[in-house]
Amino acid sequence: MPEERHFVRTRKGRLVAGVCSGLGAQLRVDPLLLRIAFVGLAFLGGAGFWLYLAIFLLTPEEGATRAPIRLRRSAWPRVAGFLAFAAAIGIALSSVHWVTNAAPGLIAAFALFALVAVAARYARRRLRAAVARSESRSADLRLASNIASVAAVAADISLFALAGAWLAGIDGRAAAWAVVAAGAVLIVAAFAGARALVAPALAFAVAVALFAAASVDLHGGFGERVYRPQSLGALRGSYRLGAGRLEVDLRDLSFPTGETRMHIRLGVGEAVVVVPDEVCVATRASVGGGYVGALDHDSRGLDVSFSQHPTPPHGSRLLLLEGNVGLGALFVVDRPLAGNFQPGLYGTNSACRGVAG
Repeated sequence: MPEERHFVRTRKGRLVAGVCSGLGAQLRVDPLLLRIAFVGLAFLGGAGFWLYLAIFLLTPEEGATRAPIRLRRSAWPRVAGFLAFAAAIGIALSSVHWVTNAAPGLIAAFALFALVAVAARYARRRLRAAVARSESRSADLRLASNIASVAAVAADISLFALAGAWLAGIDGRAAAWAVVAAGAVLIVAAFAGARALVAPALAFAVAVALFAAASVDLHGGFGERVYRPQSLGALRGSYRLGAGRLEVDLRDLSFPTGETRMHIRLGVGEAVVVVPDEVCVATRASVGGGYVGALDHDSRGLDVSFSQHPTPPHGSRLLLLEGNVGLGALFVVDRPLAGNFQPGLYGTNSACRGVAG
């Protein structure tokens, strides 16, 4: 039988403490690749530094009998879980200005999931202790303990998925490195068989992949924004929102003859543009996943590329509208939407045919 390999910090080929050279020997990969990964992670909330320090303190050096900090085997899953949680939060909060500009609802969601995870774990520990003390091994206590376990896992998954989605929406490159960090944490956890970390790490990675594939951009704030420009000078060339509902009502504008351009960008949610019925509207939109309903045409699905470019009569007033939505919907209507989400209910675009609405 092949000799079992134990992870140690090596003396040969080390540059600092032998962590990367030891990991390279254990995983049979070039230590240089691991060093690059740790350096890259150091720029993301210090995750690389703290991960390196944790491995150093918890791993024995080659030829030594014990690590600088010795833990019982039963404590390893808790340590690995703490490292995973700290890495995810540290990376997600690596840019402090994004935290200060985030909507209170987003911060509240992070806090809620974290609170549920902590409370569920505490309840599970107390319930399991009660089951162990109970001579009758109460089925009700076991059921409550299982429910607490499920709640803790669900909160972990939700927290990590939210962190992954948010980070991917504000910094795709940092999100990619964060997925690498999650993989590194799982490597550490694998030595102790901490399988409970697999689901949260996968949730984080899937959320990052989904938001990256849909090109979700969460810059621009959160919530509901309504714009009603009263003059052409007040009309912006571009309107933007990170997540929520964005409405631009153009019915009070007197459009000039010729082309007027406007751009709508939304990360997640619903964008509505209300146009005057005497203006011909040409719409071009891309949606990572969702729906486009533009007057008398619509399209839905994944990676939607929508283009409606009618040829208006000479001397008409033409609005060239370009929209980019990550996940959600874009509506172009000539009357308030009022919850009518059906094709044909958004308008006729009759001005493009020389007919005044």
